[in-house]
Amino acid sequence: MATGNTISFYRTPIDKEVLRGLTKKSDIRGLLHAGSFLLIYLATTAIPLWFYLQQQWVWMVVTAYLHSMFTGFVGMGAAVHELSHGTAFKTQWLNGFFYKFFAFLTWNSHFHFKESHRRHHMSTGFMELDKEIPPEPISFKWYHVIGWFTFDWEMFTRFFRTNIGHAFGNTNVDFFFWCPLLSKDNIKTKKLISWARFLLITHILMAAAFIYFELYILIFTVTFGYFFATFLVHGCEVQQHAGLGRNVPDWRVVAYTADFGPVMSYLYWNMNYHIEHHMYASVPFYNLPKLNRVMKDDLPNPLKGYWRGLAHVLRMRRRQKNDPDYRFMPEFPETASPPKLA
Repeated sequence: MATGNTISFYRTPIDKEVLRGLTKKSDIRGLLHAGSFLLIYLATTAIPLWFYLQQQWVWMVVTAYLHSMFTGFVGMGAAVHELSHGTAFKTQWLNGFFYKFFAFLTWNSHFHFKESHRRHHMSTGFMELDKEIPPEPISFKWYHVIGWFTFDWEMFTRFFRTNIGHAFGNTNVDFFFWCPLLSKDNIKTKKLISWARFLLITHILMAAAFIYFELYILIFTVTFGYFFATFLVHGCEVQQHAGLGRNVPDWRVVAYTADFGPVMSYLYWNMNYHIEHHMYASVPFYNLPKLNRVMKDDLPNPLKGYWRGLAHVLRMRRRQKNDPDYRFMPEFPETASPPKLA
C-alpha cells in the first residue's frame, strides 16, 4: 500500500543474525573489485594508445572498442550505481573516492544519481513516483540497436544536454524522466551545478591536451569512450525491470533475478541479483550471491543466462507490441509466499 511516497513492499523474512553478517562491509572486497575495475580501465586505455603510437590502426580500433564495452560498466549501469549506495567499502572515503572518480570518467552526476536512485528504491515500479524505469510498453527502435553497437547517440545527447543544462544553472533537464529532480531552492542544487561545471571544464581541458599532444585516440577512449559499444551494459539494464508488473508492492514481481555466470556478474557488480538488491539494499554487492542462497525458496525462478535473459525481454517486447497492457508474472516455487499484488 502506498501512503504518500511511502510504499510497504514485501520483504522475504531473514534471520537478524544472518542479515547482520550479510550487511558487513569490507574494504578489502571493495578494493579488489573497484581497484580491478580501475586497473582494467587504465590498461584498456593504454593498449589502444600504444597501437596508435605504433600506427597499427586495426588493432587500435579493436582494442578501443573493447575498452568502450568495458567502460559501460564503470558508469551508472554498474559501478556508479553500486557505489551510490555506499555499501562497497567499510571506509566511506574510499567509497566516495571511487564513486566520484567513476562518475567523472563516465559523465555521471554523483549528486543527481544518488537522489534519483534513492527515489527509485522507495517506489520501484510505481510509475507516478519512479522515473528511473522507462515508460512501457518496452520500446526501442532499430536505430537504437545500431547505436548500442556503434555510437550511442541517444545516450550521448541525453548526458550532454543534461550536464550542459546543469552547468548553466538549468536543473529542469534530467538524465532520466524526473524533469526536474531537485527544486531550485534545494540545498543540493548548487552542488549539482558545481559538479556539472567541474565535469565539463575538466573534460574540455583534458581533450585540449590530447589534441595539443596529438594523442587523438584518447579523445575516443577517455573523453567519449562511455558512449560507444554500449550494447553489453544495456543488455544487463533491460534485465532489471523490463516487461514486469507495475504499481505492485512486491519486488519479486517488479524486478528480475538472473543467473549471469561469473564474468558478467563481475562486470555487472552482481546487480543481476536485482530482487535481492532491492529487498535488502544495505547488503554489499559481493554478498548478494549469499543473500540469493538464503532467499531462493521465496524467490521466482531466475532468468537463466545473460543471452537467454535478453531473449526473454525480446519476447516480452513482442507480446507488449500486440498487447500494450501485458505484464509478465514470474513463476514462483511452491515454497514461496504468494505475491503481494495490492
